[in-house]
Amino acid sequence: MEKSKMELIKEWIEKCPLLKGGKINVDYLKDKAQSYSIDKVPVEPLVKPFTDGGGIMQIAFDFSVTAPISSKSIINLANSKFCEDFQDWIKTQNKKGILPKIKGVQEIKCTSPGYLLQKTETTAIYIIQMNCQYYEA
Repeated sequence: MEKSKMELIKEWIEKCPLLKGGKINVDYLKDKAQSYSIDKVPVEPLVKPFTDGGGIMQIAFDFSVTAPISSKSIINLANSKFCEDFQDWIKTQNKKGILPKIKGVQEIKCTSPGYLLQKTETTAIYIIQMNCQYYEA
């Protein structure tokens, strides 16, 4: 059976050396630190129609991370650095043409910086919005 596009994106992101444990969930984020998830967000799938009936399509999703948080700024700054490093890794993979194994894939990119979605006294959830575009006939 053919894999879904989200499964192919998941497998691709799991190759990122920054991920501790390397496992990514889909639509599910554990409340323990160093948990990751990708979650589809609603978006118009067709970016650019072509006259032949095909077009550039997109999948928009959030990359979510549960991270430790503290009153000590060094820990929180490390979370911010992780988000920056993750975005740099995505950008580098794009430049090298190392992309998810989606037929017709054009690019995958971060469309927002990492930002704090919610927090408790000990953990925080950071989100990086992402977009994957591909050609479909």
